[in-house]
Amino acid sequence: MPLLADPWPGVPVRGHNAAGRAECCWAPLAPGLTPHGLRHTCKTMMVELGTPATLMDAQMGHANGSVQALYEHVTAGMTARLVDGLTGVLEDALAARRRLSRHSPVRVLDGLLTEVPG
Repeated sequence: MPLLADPWPGVPVRGHNAAGRAECCWAPLAPGLTPHGLRHTCKTMMVELGTPATLMDAQMGHANGSVQALYEHVTAGMTARLVDGLTGVLEDALAARRRLSRHSPVRVLDGLLTEVPG
């Protein structure tokens, strides 16, 4: 995906001659897996966790210009519930991965897999 480099990690360039105007690009993390696709996955996970639209917009960097958005604000409680929900998703994923193997050649993942769940 063509990008402008600033602000980090980059802003997608769209439209006519996007590649010619770009300063850099995101390479796929794996075939077919791009940061843009991961953002869609993150949004879907937040919807599944029942995250309020106001918090989803804030997390995704989206501006909501609706009248309703003027009266809705992100609260500490909303953020805490999202963190708890995403932590649960991570813990479930690690538990499923541990059932396959308790080790990984990826150092960070190996550390997470060998930790005793608490």
